Amino acid sequence: MQDRLRNVDMMRVIHILIGCSIMFFGRFLSAPTMVVPASDKLISMGFPQVDGGVLLSISPIGVTVVTLFIGVIYLWTFVDTLWPGFLGVIMLGMSDYAAMPKVLSMFMGNPMTVMIFFLFAFAAIIIESNLSVYLARWFMTRKLIQGRPWLFTATILFGTYIVAFLEQTTSCFLMWPALYIIFNYVGFKKGDSYVSLMIVYTMMMALLSFATDPIKGGAFYLLSNMQNLAHSAPELNIQPLNLSIYLLFGFIISLLCIGAMLFAMRFIFRVDVSPLKTLDVEILKKDKLPPLTLRHKIIVGLFFFYALWLLLPGIIGKDNMLGAFLSANALCGTLIIVFLATAIHLKGKPVADLTKTNAVFPWKTYFLVAVAFLLGGAMTSKVTNVSIFMEYLLRDSLYGMSYTTLGIAVIVIGIVLTNFFNSVVAGLVLSPVLLAICDAFGFSSGPIMACFFYVVLIAAATPAASPFAAILYDNSEWISTKDVAKHTVIASGIVVAVLILVGLPLSQILFS
Repeated sequence: MQDRLRNVDMMRVIHILIGCSIMFFGRFLSAPTMVVPASDKLISMGFPQVDGGVLLSISPIGVTVVTLFIGVIYLWTFVDTLWPGFLGVIMLGMSDYAAMPKVLSMFMGNPMTVMIFFLFAFAAIIIESNLSVYLARWFMTRKLIQGRPWLFTATILFGTYIVAFLEQTTSCFLMWPALYIIFNYVGFKKGDSYVSLMIVYTMMMALLSFATDPIKGGAFYLLSNMQNLAHSAPELNIQPLNLSIYLLFGFIISLLCIGAMLFAMRFIFRVDVSPLKTLDVEILKKDKLPPLTLRHKIIVGLFFFYALWLLLPGIIGKDNMLGAFLSANALCGTLIIVFLATAIHLKGKPVADLTKTNAVFPWKTYFLVAVAFLLGGAMTSKVTNVSIFMEYLLRDSLYGMSYTTLGIAVIVIGIVLTNFFNSVVAGLVLSPVLLAICDAFGFSSGPIMACFFYVVLIAAATPAASPFAAILYDNSEWISTKDVAKHTVIASGIVVAVLILVGLPLSQILFS
Protein backbone atom coordinates (compact mmCIF):
# COMPACT_ATOMS: atom_id res chain seq x y z
CA MET A 1 0.00 0.00 0.00
CA GLN A 2 2.84 2.40 0.86
CA ASP A 3 4.51 1.65 -2.47
CA ARG A 4 1.28 2.37 -4.30
CA LEU A 5 0.88 5.68 -2.47
CA ARG A 6 4.47 6.62 -3.33
CA ASN A 7 3.81 5.82 -7.00
CA VAL A 8 0.62 7.92 -6.98
CA ASP A 9 2.44 10.83 -5.32
CA MET A 10 5.34 10.53 -7.78
CA MET A 11 2.97 10.54 -10.78
CA ARG A 12 1.24 13.59 -9.35
CA VAL A 13 4.57 15.40 -9.03
CA ILE A 14 5.49 14.44 -12.61
CA HIS A 15 2.14 15.72 -13.95
CA ILE A 16 2.56 18.97 -12.01
CA LEU A 17 6.06 19.46 -13.43
CA ILE A 18 4.86 18.78 -16.99
CA GLY A 19 1.84 21.10 -16.70
CA CYS A 20 3.75 23.93 -15.06
CA SER A 21 6.60 23.58 -17.58
CA ILE A 22 4.13 24.01 -20.43
CA MET A 23 2.72 27.13 -18.76
CA PHE A 24 6.07 28.70 -17.83
CA PHE A 25 8.24 27.79 -20.81
CA GLY A 26 5.75 27.33 -23.65
CA ARG A 27 5.98 31.03 -24.50
CA PHE A 28 9.52 30.47 -25.82
CA LEU A 29 8.32 28.12 -28.56
CA SER A 30 8.38 29.32 -32.15
CA ALA A 31 5.02 30.46 -33.46
CA PRO A 32 3.51 28.07 -36.04
CA THR A 33 3.14 29.55 -39.53
CA MET A 34 1.62 28.62 -42.87
CA VAL A 35 1.17 30.26 -46.26
CA VAL A 36 -2.42 30.74 -47.38
CA PRO A 37 -4.03 32.42 -50.40
CA ALA A 38 -4.02 36.19 -50.12
CA SER A 39 -7.22 38.05 -49.32
CA ASP A 40 -8.09 41.63 -48.47
CA LYS A 41 -9.14 40.48 -45.01
CA LEU A 42 -5.76 38.93 -44.18
CA ILE A 43 -3.75 41.78 -45.72
CA SER A 44 -5.75 44.33 -43.74
CA MET A 45 -4.89 42.39 -40.58
CA GLY A 46 -1.18 43.03 -41.22
CA PHE A 47 -0.02 39.57 -42.29
CA PRO A 48 2.97 39.80 -44.69
CA GLN A 49 2.64 38.73 -48.33
CA VAL A 50 5.02 35.97 -49.51
CA ASP A 51 5.19 33.80 -52.64
CA GLY A 52 1.89 35.06 -53.95
CA GLY A 53 0.12 34.33 -50.69
CA VAL A 54 0.02 35.51 -47.09
CA LEU A 55 2.20 34.24 -44.23
CA LEU A 56 -0.28 33.42 -41.50
CA SER A 57 1.07 32.92 -37.97
CA ILE A 58 0.04 32.95 -34.34
CA SER A 59 1.37 36.06 -32.61
CA PRO A 60 3.93 35.84 -29.75
CA ILE A 61 1.14 36.82 -27.34
CA GLY A 62 -0.95 34.04 -28.88
CA VAL A 63 1.80 31.47 -28.23
CA THR A 64 1.92 32.60 -24.59
CA VAL A 65 -1.86 32.37 -24.14
CA VAL A 66 -2.21 29.04 -25.98
CA THR A 67 0.53 27.32 -23.96
CA LEU A 68 -0.94 28.76 -20.76
CA PHE A 69 -4.30 27.28 -21.69
CA ILE A 70 -2.79 23.91 -22.69
CA GLY A 71 -0.89 23.77 -19.40
CA VAL A 72 -4.02 24.56 -17.40
CA ILE A 73 -6.02 21.91 -19.28
CA TYR A 74 -3.24 19.36 -18.68
CA LEU A 75 -3.24 20.08 -14.94
CA TRP A 76 -7.06 20.06 -14.85
CA THR A 77 -6.98 16.63 -16.48
CA PHE A 78 -4.28 14.93 -14.43
CA VAL A 79 -3.93 16.87 -11.17
CA ASP A 80 -6.77 19.09 -9.95
CA THR A 81 -9.63 21.21 -11.29
CA LEU A 82 -9.16 24.17 -8.94
CA TRP A 83 -5.67 25.61 -8.34
CA PRO A 84 -4.34 25.25 -11.93
CA GLY A 85 -7.01 27.69 -13.07
CA PHE A 86 -5.93 30.24 -10.47
CA LEU A 87 -2.32 29.82 -11.60
CA GLY A 88 -3.42 30.41 -15.19
CA VAL A 89 -5.17 33.66 -14.23
CA ILE A 90 -2.07 34.86 -12.33
CA MET A 91 0.25 34.10 -15.23
CA LEU A 92 -2.09 35.66 -17.79
CA GLY A 93 -2.10 38.88 -15.71
CA MET A 94 1.71 38.85 -15.65
CA SER A 95 2.01 38.28 -19.40
CA ASP A 96 2.01 40.77 -22.27
CA TYR A 97 -1.64 39.99 -22.99
CA ALA A 98 -3.08 42.52 -20.53
CA ALA A 99 -2.37 44.15 -17.17
CA MET A 100 -3.52 42.34 -14.05
CA PRO A 101 -6.43 44.73 -13.25
CA LYS A 102 -7.89 44.16 -16.72
CA VAL A 103 -7.39 40.40 -16.49
CA LEU A 104 -9.12 40.28 -13.10
CA SER A 105 -11.97 42.37 -14.50
CA MET A 106 -12.30 39.94 -17.42
CA PHE A 107 -12.12 37.01 -14.99
CA MET A 108 -14.70 37.87 -12.33
CA GLY A 109 -16.27 40.92 -14.00
CA ASN A 110 -17.37 39.05 -17.11
CA PRO A 111 -21.20 39.38 -17.25
CA MET A 112 -21.49 35.68 -18.09
CA THR A 113 -19.37 34.73 -15.07
CA VAL A 114 -21.54 36.87 -12.79
CA MET A 115 -24.68 35.33 -14.24
CA ILE A 116 -23.31 31.82 -13.71
CA PHE A 117 -22.40 32.68 -10.10
CA PHE A 118 -26.03 33.43 -9.26
CA LEU A 119 -27.19 30.46 -11.35
CA PHE A 120 -25.02 28.15 -9.25
CA ALA A 121 -26.28 29.88 -6.10
CA PHE A 122 -29.84 28.95 -7.09
CA ALA A 123 -28.71 25.43 -8.08
CA ALA A 124 -27.31 25.09 -4.55
CA ILE A 125 -30.71 26.14 -3.18
CA ILE A 126 -32.35 23.34 -5.20
CA ILE A 127 -29.78 20.79 -4.01
CA GLU A 128 -30.14 21.81 -0.35
CA SER A 129 -33.95 21.56 -0.59
CA ASN A 130 -33.76 17.87 -1.71
CA LEU A 131 -36.46 18.50 -4.31
CA SER A 132 -34.85 16.09 -6.75
CA VAL A 133 -35.19 13.27 -4.18
CA TYR A 134 -38.98 13.65 -4.33
CA LEU A 135 -38.94 13.65 -8.12
CA ALA A 136 -36.67 10.59 -8.32
CA ARG A 137 -38.81 8.69 -5.80
CA TRP A 138 -41.95 9.48 -7.78
CA PHE A 139 -40.53 8.01 -11.00
CA MET A 140 -39.24 4.86 -9.35
CA THR A 141 -42.40 3.93 -7.41
CA ARG A 142 -45.11 3.98 -10.07
CA LYS A 143 -47.31 0.87 -9.76
CA LEU A 144 -47.57 0.75 -13.56
CA ILE A 145 -43.95 -0.43 -13.88
CA GLN A 146 -44.28 -3.37 -11.46
CA GLY A 147 -43.86 -6.69 -13.25
CA ARG A 148 -42.92 -4.91 -16.50
CA PRO A 149 -39.07 -5.00 -16.64
CA TRP A 150 -38.60 -3.02 -19.84
CA LEU A 151 -41.15 -0.37 -18.85
CA PHE A 152 -39.38 -0.16 -15.48
CA THR A 153 -36.00 0.26 -17.22
CA ALA A 154 -37.35 2.94 -19.58
CA THR A 155 -38.95 4.79 -16.65
CA ILE A 156 -35.68 4.78 -14.69
CA LEU A 157 -33.72 6.17 -17.64
CA PHE A 158 -36.30 8.81 -18.56
CA GLY A 159 -36.76 9.68 -14.88
CA THR A 160 -33.01 10.23 -14.45
CA TYR A 161 -33.04 12.47 -17.53
CA ILE A 162 -35.85 14.60 -16.06
CA VAL A 163 -34.39 14.69 -12.53
CA ALA A 164 -31.11 15.90 -14.03
CA PHE A 165 -32.81 19.09 -15.16
CA LEU A 166 -32.89 19.99 -11.46
CA GLU A 167 -29.50 18.50 -10.48
CA GLN A 168 -27.27 17.20 -13.24
CA THR A 169 -23.99 16.22 -11.62
CA THR A 170 -25.66 14.67 -8.56
CA SER A 171 -28.68 13.07 -10.26
CA CYS A 172 -27.02 9.64 -10.34
CA PHE A 173 -26.36 9.79 -6.61
CA LEU A 174 -30.15 9.85 -6.27
CA MET A 175 -30.79 6.98 -8.68
CA TRP A 176 -27.88 4.66 -7.97
CA PRO A 177 -28.71 3.87 -4.30
CA ALA A 178 -32.25 2.88 -5.31
CA LEU A 179 -30.85 0.75 -8.14
CA TYR A 180 -28.49 -0.97 -5.69
CA ILE A 181 -31.48 -1.87 -3.49
CA ILE A 182 -33.21 -3.32 -6.55
CA PHE A 183 -30.10 -5.24 -7.66
CA ASN A 184 -29.76 -6.84 -4.24
CA TYR A 185 -33.49 -7.56 -3.94
CA VAL A 186 -33.84 -9.41 -7.27
CA GLY A 187 -30.41 -11.08 -7.19
CA PHE A 188 -28.33 -9.09 -9.68
CA LYS A 189 -24.59 -8.90 -8.97
CA LYS A 190 -21.54 -6.97 -10.15
CA GLY A 191 -20.61 -7.94 -13.69
CA ASP A 192 -24.16 -8.69 -14.84
CA SER A 193 -24.98 -6.96 -18.11
CA TYR A 194 -28.08 -5.27 -16.71
CA VAL A 195 -26.13 -3.86 -13.76
CA SER A 196 -23.28 -2.50 -15.89
CA LEU A 197 -25.54 -1.02 -18.54
CA MET A 198 -27.93 0.64 -16.09
CA ILE A 199 -25.11 2.29 -14.13
CA VAL A 200 -23.55 3.63 -17.33
CA TYR A 201 -26.84 4.60 -18.95
CA THR A 202 -28.14 6.49 -15.91
CA MET A 203 -24.97 8.59 -16.07
CA MET A 204 -25.53 9.03 -19.81
CA MET A 205 -29.00 10.37 -18.99
CA ALA A 206 -27.37 13.09 -16.87
CA LEU A 207 -25.12 13.95 -19.82
CA LEU A 208 -28.07 14.03 -22.23
CA SER A 209 -29.76 16.48 -19.87
CA PHE A 210 -26.53 18.50 -19.60
CA ALA A 211 -26.45 18.73 -23.41
CA THR A 212 -30.15 19.59 -23.67
CA ASP A 213 -30.58 22.14 -20.88
CA PRO A 214 -30.31 25.75 -22.19
CA ILE A 215 -31.34 27.11 -18.79
CA LYS A 216 -28.48 26.05 -16.55
CA GLY A 217 -26.68 23.10 -18.18
CA GLY A 218 -23.65 22.87 -20.43
CA ALA A 219 -25.77 23.94 -23.39
CA PHE A 220 -26.48 27.17 -21.50
CA TYR A 221 -22.76 28.06 -21.40
CA LEU A 222 -22.19 27.38 -25.09
CA LEU A 223 -25.39 29.05 -26.30
CA SER A 224 -24.64 32.12 -24.18
CA ASN A 225 -21.09 32.22 -25.52
CA MET A 226 -22.48 32.14 -29.06
CA GLN A 227 -24.64 35.15 -28.22
CA ASN A 228 -21.56 36.99 -26.94
CA LEU A 229 -19.66 36.12 -30.12
CA ALA A 230 -22.55 37.48 -32.21
CA HIS A 231 -22.11 40.86 -30.49
CA SER A 232 -18.29 40.89 -30.45
CA ALA A 233 -17.69 39.55 -33.98
CA PRO A 234 -20.39 41.06 -36.27
CA GLU A 235 -18.25 40.29 -39.34
CA LEU A 236 -19.06 36.57 -38.93
CA ASN A 237 -22.82 37.15 -39.41
CA ILE A 238 -23.65 34.90 -36.45
CA GLN A 239 -27.31 34.20 -35.76
CA PRO A 240 -27.61 33.04 -32.09
CA LEU A 241 -29.64 29.88 -31.61
CA ASN A 242 -33.15 30.23 -30.25
CA LEU A 243 -33.10 28.75 -26.73
CA SER A 244 -36.63 27.36 -26.94
CA ILE A 245 -35.99 25.66 -30.26
CA TYR A 246 -32.69 24.29 -29.01
CA LEU A 247 -34.50 22.82 -25.98
CA LEU A 248 -36.98 21.14 -28.35
CA PHE A 249 -34.10 19.86 -30.52
CA GLY A 250 -32.20 18.51 -27.51
CA PHE A 251 -35.31 16.88 -26.05
CA ILE A 252 -36.14 15.07 -29.30
CA ILE A 253 -32.55 13.86 -29.77
CA SER A 254 -32.39 12.73 -26.13
CA LEU A 255 -35.61 10.72 -26.42
CA LEU A 256 -34.26 9.02 -29.54
CA CYS A 257 -30.98 8.28 -27.76
CA ILE A 258 -32.88 6.76 -24.82
CA GLY A 259 -34.89 4.64 -27.24
CA ALA A 260 -31.73 3.55 -29.08
CA MET A 261 -30.03 2.57 -25.80
CA LEU A 262 -33.05 0.53 -24.75
CA PHE A 263 -33.01 -1.13 -28.18
CA ALA A 264 -29.32 -1.97 -27.72
CA MET A 265 -29.98 -3.45 -24.26
CA ARG A 266 -32.81 -5.63 -25.50
CA PHE A 267 -31.74 -6.75 -28.98
CA ILE A 268 -27.95 -6.31 -29.17
CA PHE A 269 -26.76 -7.05 -25.64
CA ARG A 270 -29.81 -9.33 -25.07
CA VAL A 271 -29.91 -8.44 -21.38
CA ASP A 272 -31.74 -10.84 -19.09
CA VAL A 273 -34.36 -8.79 -17.22
CA SER A 274 -36.46 -11.70 -15.94
CA PRO A 275 -35.37 -11.19 -12.28
CA LEU A 276 -37.13 -7.79 -12.37
CA LYS A 277 -40.51 -9.45 -12.80
CA THR A 278 -40.46 -10.24 -9.06
CA LEU A 279 -39.71 -6.64 -8.07
CA ASP A 280 -42.11 -4.99 -5.61
CA VAL A 281 -41.78 -1.19 -5.85
CA GLU A 282 -42.96 -0.92 -2.24
CA ILE A 283 -39.40 -1.73 -1.09
CA LEU A 284 -38.40 1.71 -2.36
CA LYS A 285 -40.99 3.37 -0.12
CA LYS A 286 -39.58 2.00 3.14
CA ASP A 287 -37.88 5.31 3.94
CA LYS A 288 -40.79 7.74 4.06
CA LEU A 289 -40.21 11.26 2.77
CA PRO A 290 -41.84 14.16 4.63
CA PRO A 291 -44.58 15.95 2.70
CA LEU A 292 -43.63 18.79 0.35
CA THR A 293 -43.71 22.15 2.11
CA LEU A 294 -44.60 25.64 0.93
CA ARG A 295 -40.86 26.34 0.79
CA HIS A 296 -40.40 23.52 -1.73
CA LYS A 297 -43.26 24.83 -3.85
CA ILE A 298 -41.83 28.36 -3.89
CA ILE A 299 -38.44 27.05 -5.03
CA VAL A 300 -40.11 25.04 -7.81
CA GLY A 301 -42.07 28.16 -8.78
CA LEU A 302 -38.86 30.23 -8.96
CA PHE A 303 -37.23 27.55 -11.11
CA PHE A 304 -40.06 27.68 -13.66
CA PHE A 305 -40.13 31.48 -13.45
CA TYR A 306 -36.46 31.56 -14.44
CA ALA A 307 -36.99 28.99 -17.21
CA LEU A 308 -39.81 31.11 -18.66
CA TRP A 309 -37.64 34.24 -18.40
CA LEU A 310 -35.07 32.64 -20.72
CA LEU A 311 -37.33 30.64 -23.02
CA LEU A 312 -40.31 32.95 -23.52
CA PRO A 313 -38.57 35.41 -25.89
CA GLY A 314 -37.85 32.50 -28.23
CA ILE A 315 -41.51 31.47 -28.12
CA ILE A 316 -43.32 34.81 -28.40
CA GLY A 317 -40.54 36.64 -30.27
CA LYS A 318 -38.65 39.82 -29.39
CA ASP A 319 -40.79 42.20 -31.42
CA ASN A 320 -43.19 42.82 -28.54
CA MET A 321 -42.79 44.61 -25.22
CA LEU A 322 -42.58 41.51 -23.01
CA GLY A 323 -40.27 39.52 -25.30
CA ALA A 324 -37.99 42.52 -25.83
CA PHE A 325 -37.79 43.22 -22.08
CA LEU A 326 -37.02 39.62 -21.10
CA SER A 327 -34.41 39.28 -23.86
CA ALA A 328 -32.68 42.55 -23.00
CA ASN A 329 -32.47 41.57 -19.32
CA ALA A 330 -31.67 37.86 -19.72
CA LEU A 331 -28.43 38.25 -17.77
CA CYS A 332 -30.46 39.54 -14.82
CA GLY A 333 -32.68 36.46 -14.50
CA THR A 334 -30.44 34.49 -12.14
CA LEU A 335 -29.93 37.50 -9.87
CA ILE A 336 -33.69 38.04 -9.65
CA ILE A 337 -34.49 34.46 -8.59
CA VAL A 338 -31.74 34.50 -5.95
CA PHE A 339 -33.04 37.87 -4.74
CA LEU A 340 -36.57 36.49 -4.46
CA ALA A 341 -35.39 33.29 -2.73
CA THR A 342 -33.58 35.34 -0.08
CA ALA A 343 -36.18 38.13 0.20
CA ILE A 344 -39.29 35.95 0.62
CA HIS A 345 -39.67 34.88 4.25
CA LEU A 346 -41.72 32.05 5.74
CA LYS A 347 -42.25 32.06 9.50
CA GLY A 348 -39.51 34.63 9.92
CA LYS A 349 -36.93 32.71 7.86
CA PRO A 350 -35.91 33.24 4.21
CA VAL A 351 -36.83 30.60 1.66
CA ALA A 352 -33.09 30.22 1.04
CA ASP A 353 -30.35 30.83 3.58
CA LEU A 354 -27.20 31.26 1.49
CA THR A 355 -24.97 30.58 4.47
CA LYS A 356 -26.41 27.03 4.48
CA THR A 357 -26.64 26.48 0.74
CA ASN A 358 -23.06 27.70 0.38
CA ALA A 359 -21.93 24.28 1.60
CA VAL A 360 -23.22 22.66 -1.61
CA PHE A 361 -22.26 25.50 -3.98
CA PRO A 362 -20.24 23.88 -6.84
CA TRP A 363 -17.18 26.07 -6.34
CA LYS A 364 -14.82 23.90 -8.40
CA THR A 365 -17.16 23.83 -11.37
CA TYR A 366 -17.81 27.56 -11.08
CA PHE A 367 -14.12 28.49 -11.12
CA LEU A 368 -13.41 25.98 -13.90
CA VAL A 369 -16.08 27.61 -16.09
CA ALA A 370 -14.92 31.13 -15.14
CA VAL A 371 -11.29 30.34 -16.01
CA ALA A 372 -12.39 28.62 -19.24
CA PHE A 373 -14.33 31.76 -20.24
CA LEU A 374 -11.30 33.94 -19.45
CA LEU A 375 -8.58 31.87 -21.13
CA GLY A 376 -10.85 30.81 -24.00
CA GLY A 377 -11.72 34.46 -24.63
CA ALA A 378 -8.06 35.48 -24.41
CA MET A 379 -6.95 32.71 -26.76
CA THR A 380 -9.53 33.60 -29.41
CA SER A 381 -9.06 37.37 -29.16
CA LYS A 382 -7.77 39.21 -32.23
CA VAL A 383 -4.31 39.96 -30.77
CA THR A 384 -3.43 36.25 -30.66
CA ASN A 385 -4.41 35.29 -34.25
CA VAL A 386 -5.33 31.85 -32.90
CA SER A 387 -8.88 31.76 -34.25
CA ILE A 388 -7.91 32.81 -37.76
CA PHE A 389 -4.97 30.36 -37.79
CA MET A 390 -7.16 27.45 -36.65
CA GLU A 391 -9.83 28.51 -39.14
CA TYR A 392 -7.44 28.28 -42.10
CA LEU A 393 -5.83 25.11 -40.71
CA LEU A 394 -9.23 23.39 -40.60
CA ARG A 395 -10.27 24.90 -43.95
CA ASP A 396 -7.67 22.80 -45.74
CA SER A 397 -9.03 19.63 -44.14
CA LEU A 398 -12.69 20.49 -44.55
CA TYR A 399 -12.56 22.33 -47.89
CA GLY A 400 -14.87 21.00 -50.58
CA MET A 401 -17.15 19.14 -48.18
CA SER A 402 -20.89 19.32 -48.66
CA TYR A 403 -23.02 20.75 -45.87
CA THR A 404 -23.96 17.26 -44.62
CA THR A 405 -20.38 15.97 -44.77
CA LEU A 406 -19.16 19.03 -42.87
CA GLY A 407 -21.83 18.44 -40.24
CA ILE A 408 -20.73 14.82 -39.82
CA ALA A 409 -17.08 15.90 -39.56
CA VAL A 410 -17.94 18.46 -36.87
CA ILE A 411 -19.90 15.84 -34.88
CA VAL A 412 -16.97 13.41 -35.03
CA ILE A 413 -14.45 16.13 -34.09
CA GLY A 414 -16.70 17.14 -31.18
CA ILE A 415 -17.08 13.64 -29.69
CA VAL A 416 -13.33 12.91 -29.99
CA LEU A 417 -12.12 16.19 -28.48
CA THR A 418 -14.63 16.21 -25.64
CA ASN A 419 -13.23 12.94 -24.30
CA PHE A 420 -9.72 14.34 -23.99
CA PHE A 421 -10.51 17.93 -22.93
CA ASN A 422 -13.13 19.32 -20.62
CA SER A 423 -16.36 19.37 -22.63
CA VAL A 424 -17.32 23.00 -21.94
CA VAL A 425 -13.76 24.18 -22.59
CA ALA A 426 -13.62 22.32 -25.92
CA GLY A 427 -16.95 23.86 -26.90
CA LEU A 428 -15.89 27.40 -25.97
CA VAL A 429 -12.59 27.20 -27.84
CA LEU A 430 -13.92 25.60 -31.04
CA SER A 431 -17.10 27.69 -31.35
CA PRO A 432 -15.53 30.80 -32.94
CA VAL A 433 -13.45 28.62 -35.28
CA LEU A 434 -16.44 26.61 -36.52
CA LEU A 435 -18.51 29.77 -36.89
CA ALA A 436 -15.75 31.36 -38.99
CA ILE A 437 -15.51 28.23 -41.17
CA CYS A 438 -19.28 28.19 -41.76
CA ASP A 439 -19.12 31.88 -42.72
CA ALA A 440 -16.16 31.29 -45.06
CA PHE A 441 -17.90 28.36 -46.79
CA GLY A 442 -21.18 30.27 -47.05
CA PHE A 443 -23.04 27.73 -44.89
CA SER A 444 -25.71 28.45 -42.30
CA SER A 445 -24.04 27.96 -38.92
CA GLY A 446 -27.20 27.23 -36.89
CA PRO A 447 -27.78 23.52 -37.69
CA ILE A 448 -24.09 22.58 -37.45
CA MET A 449 -23.55 24.47 -34.19
CA ALA A 450 -26.67 22.91 -32.62
CA CYS A 451 -25.33 19.42 -33.34
CA PHE A 452 -21.83 20.42 -32.21
CA PHE A 453 -23.04 21.88 -28.90
CA TYR A 454 -25.02 18.73 -28.17
CA VAL A 455 -22.30 16.21 -29.01
CA VAL A 456 -19.39 18.10 -27.42
CA LEU A 457 -21.21 17.89 -24.07
CA ILE A 458 -21.53 14.08 -24.20
CA ALA A 459 -18.19 13.52 -22.46
CA ALA A 460 -18.15 10.07 -20.87
CA ALA A 461 -15.51 7.77 -22.34
CA THR A 462 -12.47 8.88 -20.28
CA PRO A 463 -12.23 9.94 -16.61
CA ALA A 464 -10.88 13.34 -17.66
CA ALA A 465 -13.77 14.09 -20.00
CA SER A 466 -16.17 15.55 -17.42
CA PRO A 467 -17.18 15.40 -13.74
CA PHE A 468 -19.88 12.93 -14.82
CA ALA A 469 -17.29 10.56 -16.28
CA ALA A 470 -15.02 10.91 -13.24
CA ILE A 471 -17.93 9.93 -10.96
CA LEU A 472 -18.74 6.95 -13.17
CA TYR A 473 -15.15 5.66 -13.31
CA ASP A 474 -14.94 6.01 -9.53
CA ASN A 475 -17.92 3.66 -9.03
CA SER A 476 -16.03 0.42 -8.44
CA GLU A 477 -18.64 -1.16 -6.15
CA TRP A 478 -20.97 -2.34 -8.89
CA ILE A 479 -19.08 -1.96 -12.20
CA SER A 480 -15.55 -2.61 -13.42
CA THR A 481 -13.45 0.05 -15.16
CA LYS A 482 -13.32 -2.18 -18.23
CA ASP A 483 -17.12 -2.25 -18.48
CA VAL A 484 -17.33 1.50 -17.93
CA ALA A 485 -14.93 2.11 -20.82
CA LYS A 486 -16.69 -0.35 -23.14
CA HIS A 487 -20.24 0.83 -22.51
CA THR A 488 -19.46 4.57 -22.48
CA VAL A 489 -17.75 4.27 -25.87
CA ILE A 490 -20.72 2.34 -27.29
CA ALA A 491 -23.21 4.78 -25.75
CA SER A 492 -21.26 7.72 -27.20
CA GLY A 493 -21.39 5.99 -30.57
CA ILE A 494 -25.17 5.67 -30.23
CA VAL A 495 -25.47 9.43 -29.61
CA VAL A 496 -23.25 10.17 -32.64
CA ALA A 497 -25.33 7.85 -34.84
CA VAL A 498 -28.59 9.50 -33.72
CA LEU A 499 -27.16 12.97 -34.39
CA ILE A 500 -25.92 12.02 -37.86
CA LEU A 501 -29.08 10.16 -38.92
CA VAL A 502 -31.69 12.41 -37.28
CA GLY A 503 -29.98 15.39 -35.66
CA LEU A 504 -28.50 16.91 -38.81
CA PRO A 505 -31.72 16.85 -40.89
CA LEU A 506 -33.80 17.89 -37.87
CA SER A 507 -31.46 20.80 -37.07
CA GLN A 508 -31.71 22.01 -40.67
CA ILE A 509 -35.49 22.12 -40.32
CA LEU A 510 -35.44 23.88 -36.95
CA PHE A 511 -32.52 26.30 -37.29
CA SER A 512 -32.21 27.17 -41.00
